[in-house]
Amino acid sequence: MKIFFVSFFIFIGFIFPSASFASHIELSECVEIAHCVREEWEVDSIEQPFKEVKEIIENTPRSVIVELDGDYLHAEVTSKWMKYVDDLEVSFVPESRKLLVRSESRVGESDLGVNQKRVDLLKSKLF
Repeated sequence: MKIFFVSFFIFIGFIFPSASFASHIELSECVEIAHCVREEWEVDSIEQPFKEVKEIIENTPRSVIVELDGDYLHAEVTSKWMKYVDDLEVSFVPESRKLLVRSESRVGESDLGVNQKRVDLLKSKLF
């Protein structure tokens, strides 16, 4: 009988997820530090940080938003000369007022600091 109730509540949880479960997507950690950057920023002083981040990315050259789901954004950024595509992900956690930002190259051993510069530029425009 216990198994039935536990199964029932797990099933209901998948059908009707809580708002906190669906509000953001947790970004994975960087495996290769040489071509990946992941940072968390507190955004107490910004009224609508996710909206501002979206506008900044939309106005950045060679950046295309490919997924926008609630408080999660995934953009593809193409390099100017070699046409490499990097992934830029931003997730906003409203409960803790934090922005999670992750930028990673898809290919190569090193990005020559491009991802760190991209994250730093986003941070400088936001704050």
